[in-house]
Amino acid sequence: MYCRLNIRCICANGVTSRFLSTAEISTALRPFYFSVHPDLFGKYPEQRKINEQSLQQLSAFLEAQQSRRRMVVPPLPFYLRQKNTAEGEFKLVQIQLNGSDTRDTVVKVLNACNISTSYVDKIPQAPLKEDSFSKPDFMKAYQRYSTEFENATEIKKKVEEKKAIDNIVDWVYENSAVAREKYELMSATRDQVKSLIDHLCKTYGIKEVKYDNGWNISHIRGALQSLVSLATQHSNIMDNLQGKTIALGQFTGVSLDGDVYLNIIDVRNEWLSLIKKVRQEDSALTMIPSYEKALSSILRDIHIRRRKFMPKVSAALYCSHLRQLITSIGDFYGRGNKFPPSVPESLSKYEIVVEPEAGPLMVSPTGQFITPSSCPADELIAYINNHLDEATLLLTEYSINKHVEKALHKEVKERFGLLELHKDDSITPGLMISCCQRLLTRTDKLNANLRGNILYVTHYYSVLTEGILCIPWNFK
Repeated sequence: MYCRLNIRCICANGVTSRFLSTAEISTALRPFYFSVHPDLFGKYPEQRKINEQSLQQLSAFLEAQQSRRRMVVPPLPFYLRQKNTAEGEFKLVQIQLNGSDTRDTVVKVLNACNISTSYVDKIPQAPLKEDSFSKPDFMKAYQRYSTEFENATEIKKKVEEKKAIDNIVDWVYENSAVAREKYELMSATRDQVKSLIDHLCKTYGIKEVKYDNGWNISHIRGALQSLVSLATQHSNIMDNLQGKTIALGQFTGVSLDGDVYLNIIDVRNEWLSLIKKVRQEDSALTMIPSYEKALSSILRDIHIRRRKFMPKVSAALYCSHLRQLITSIGDFYGRGNKFPPSVPESLSKYEIVVEPEAGPLMVSPTGQFITPSSCPADELIAYINNHLDEATLLLTEYSINKHVEKALHKEVKERFGLLELHKDDSITPGLMISCCQRLLTRTDKLNANLRGNILYVTHYYSVLTEGILCIPWNFK
């Protein structure tokens, strides 16, 4: 909220310094976080606890500065993980914070850790006259802004409370008949979609046409009509799609599995351009297994996987990401570095996913290691070492949950007589299991009303245009 005000702080010397925005603070402190983040100290509980507490106080101090509140904190201790130091050896720094300017605080933190401040130095500090925006003027404007914000928040809260749904039984009772009626009204549209897909497959030898569940069926029909029109006008290039799977969604390009994705909201020229060069992607696709095998071999036979819903990238770009990480790990070994002794000789029971440079370094809810291709090898290997137990637990949980989810999915669909049962990409097997189990405890109250409907498990209640009932997984 405060960074939108673009406020400026008047320093003691009369020169003003623009407050850093939240995004600028996060970017500037990113190298610092990589040195002190508690997750990097999994085997050292004392250092982890101290860093966790100090990070909380630093965050509170920066928030106070952004909101023009005075806050006093003691010197903050941090243990730093540094390169070229023995396992278990850390540098302890004490950072004294006593300024009133976020820029000054960020610079002090970075200097204390011997981290470059070049990013902060490049952020302009346009000077203002001291009397051009006095403290009383600012406080008056800020108080007015705060009052308006609080009023808007209160109104929004009341609206949300009014809209809040007490329980799923009442909601299904009120909306199931409406959903079935909408579903019947869209029958002709669904038939048209099926007819258009059949025409494309039979006429041009396309293997399959699929589409994301989140799109309105009318939008799918419109996209298919556009594709048929394009194919009719440019039949000479449609041979490029023979034997291919076409997917309508939010991405235009060739997926890592070789599927041709067409973004529904793209103009036809974008589709035409892709179809013309689609065969060029095949050479990159054939290289992917070799790169994945090479990466696996230098990471102790860990399995290279791709998330079903990972960010869409071209095959050529994915090869580039794999090469980047392979080179980084090769350099790591070339400098004489090794895996920590605590890492098993074989990581074949674990999985890793390589994503674009801006991706996170994390363990997914299904137990996969997720790494950006730009992650330094020493950080990646340290992260794997510190999170093996977590990954093992999640992998085991997922291997059990996916079978339980499959059985419950079948039982719910049959017990309630659903036409279809789907879930949002973000609903993990564990969440789906919880949802299905609670649905089954309400069989007597929901059975008659859900019968003949399509149910979509997500994070909200809604009845879609084509007659799909959306429910949150954690319904009341």
